[in-house]
Amino acid sequence: MDNNTILHSYQDWLKVQKMPAGKKKTLSAAVELFSRQGYNGTSTAQIAEKASISQATIFKYFKTKEELLSEIIEPLIPELKKEFLPKLKTYSKIEDVIHFIVQNHFRFLAQNADIIKIILQEILVNSGLRQSLMAAIQDTIIDDLKMQLSRLQNDNPNIVTYQEDCEVIRTGLGLLFAYFFQRFVLEISTQSEEKDLKCIEEQLIKLITTKV
Repeated sequence: MDNNTILHSYQDWLKVQKMPAGKKKTLSAAVELFSRQGYNGTSTAQIAEKASISQATIFKYFKTKEELLSEIIEPLIPELKKEFLPKLKTYSKIEDVIHFIVQNHFRFLAQNADIIKIILQEILVNSGLRQSLMAAIQDTIIDDLKMQLSRLQNDNPNIVTYQEDCEVIRTGLGLLFAYFFQRFVLEISTQSEEKDLKCIEEQLIKLITTKV
């Protein structure tokens, strides 16, 4: 695994968490099945069979399947903030910032591809999950990113000032998610991931600067 990667994969993260073995097995099996079959296409009976546990064990830890899904998703955003934002603050040149954001965010998406696919599938049809996830991102990440963008604007006078800083953040995240969707959902192969990510970096620099 790349030494510059922010987070381990969800499965690696799960291994070191202090929780009962039955709960770990449930979460691990659910991630795999939700990703492959979709949330609605997966039953608790299938999760129990995959995890080699009883359905009673699942419901011992999770009252509903939706609660199980929420517990899979919840750790991502706080962990991302804890590891990502402190390191982001160490960069001052806009090129270095963009490189760090693109490379590390994509590694995070790639290593957590199973969970990200679940999220993408469910936010399209589950309005409650979509609203709670966007609220969590706003509270946990967006406000801090806006502060960092303001800091960068002070250090880099060639950065364009937008009426809404969220416009820049949404565009940047959109480019990464679009590339992730092509690679891991549509399973479109690439000749050079390095060149693809470099292209995204260049697009972002063009977006936020008056000069490239």
